[in-house]
Amino acid sequence: MDPGSRRLLRPAWIVSHLLVAGLLVATVNMGFWQLRRLDGRQAYNTSVAVRADEPVLPLVEVLTSIAAGTDPDDLRFVRVIVTGVWDTDREVLLANRSQDGVPGVHAVSLLLVDGANPGAASDAGPAGGLVVDRGFVPRPIQLASDPGVWAPDVGEVVLTGSLDLFRAGERGHGGEVDRIDREALEARWDTTLAPLWLQAAESTGAGPWPSPVPVVDLGDGPHRSYAVQWFVFSIIGILGYPLVLVRLTSNSGSRSNRSIPEWDAPVA
Repeated sequence: MDPGSRRLLRPAWIVSHLLVAGLLVATVNMGFWQLRRLDGRQAYNTSVAVRADEPVLPLVEVLTSIAAGTDPDDLRFVRVIVTGVWDTDREVLLANRSQDGVPGVHAVSLLLVDGANPGAASDAGPAGGLVVDRGFVPRPIQLASDPGVWAPDVGEVVLTGSLDLFRAGERGHGGEVDRIDREALEARWDTTLAPLWLQAAESTGAGPWPSPVPVVDLGDGPHRSYAVQWFVFSIIGILGYPLVLVRLTSNSGSRSNRSIPEWDAPVA
């Protein structure tokens, strides 16, 4: 074995080889992980598109199916129609939202609905209500205006929209929250709520605000480009590191083979 090759078997170089191998395994796995996320996103988009093409169902029919054992996850983005009356005293603002690049909030209100909680109704009237994300309000308008600017319509209303799941772990301050949390809203509003919330598909106020928001972005997201980046990093490492080692070995061999000049013997 030539000296250059022996040099690459020193402990420090062995550690380097192991680190590079570990990084290559990690980058390849990251690439495949992004591809799996892409597959999941595409499957998710397909299910959303299929549900969007299904007929609009009465809300009470959907909620009754949940009471009978249907998993709420299987009803996400199902389109429904519901009749109710707004409770104007029960509203929160979903913070840190944006629309068309404009920062703002979503107005989230309570709609009193008969049958919102199947099996929980009493002679006193409807049991609780339905949480509705009514849409987007730009932050400048929200800060400068009276809440009446985005107040809901008065009287009985008929809404269509898509159902979605609650998220636990609400954090916020005052009337602003970071997510729609069923338990937190039930405690805040002192009422019982339907097991899913509604993303309104049309305007719910007398004025231009709140503006309806798209239910979901059906794009593939950045997963494909991220996967390509990770695979490019892997290829660079797989091809580049051996070339570096070959160059180092070659340089070491060249230096070891250089002849040492002979000095003339001293003249007597």
